[in-house]
Amino acid sequence: MIIASMVFGAGLVRLPDGVGSAASGVTAVTGGADALHRAVRLRRSGGMRFPVGTHPDGSLGRCTILDNFGDPRGTGRTHEGIDVMAALGQEVFAVADGTLVRLDPIESTRSGLAWALAADAGGYFYYAHLSAIADGLVVGARVRSGQVIGYVGDTGNAGAGNTHLHFEVRPGGQGTPAVDPMPLLDVPITCLVAG
Repeated sequence: MIIASMVFGAGLVRLPDGVGSAASGVTAVTGGADALHRAVRLRRSGGMRFPVGTHPDGSLGRCTILDNFGDPRGTGRTHEGIDVMAALGQEVFAVADGTLVRLDPIESTRSGLAWALAADAGGYFYYAHLSAIADGLVVGARVRSGQVIGYVGDTGNAGAGNTHLHFEVRPGGQGTPAVDPMPLLDVPITCLVAG
C-alpha cells in the first residue's frame, strides 16, 4: 500500500500538529520541490529517513533493497540488517541526529569501512561496506539527520563490484539486539524491494 507522503529533497521533517498527522500519512521533507526535485510518493512511511541518496527519476544511481534481515549467514549467525544495492559512490546519510561513535577501517574483514551512529534520541545505527567517508568526519563528530556521512562501496566481505550499504538498527543502543529496519524506514517509490 502506498501512503501519501511527499519527498522534496533531503531530510524528513514532520509538519505541525494537525497537518500531516499520522492519520493522514503525509510527511513533508525539507527543501522545496523544483524542476530538478519533483515531489514523489513513498512506498512506506515508517518515519525514519532513508539512508541512501536517491533521485525521483532514478538518475542518481540505483536503489534495490534486499529485505534480508534475519537471513542465515555462515558459522551459525544471521544477517542483522538489510542491504541497499546502490551505485559506487552514492551518498549515505545519517538517519538521525547523533554522534559517530565508531569507524571500522577499510581492512575490516566483514564490514569493510563502516560508521556507527549513536542517536541523541536513543538507538544505534551501523553503516557498512562504504567506499569512503565524508570529508571532515571523525569518531566523536556530531551529525544531523540527512547529513552525508559516507559513500556506498564494496569493502569488507561485500565482494568486488557488489556495491551496497549494509544498514543495521539497534533501538536499545550498541550491544542490544538488532531489529528489521524495513518497517521503520521511509522507502522511496524509486527503490525496488526484493525478498
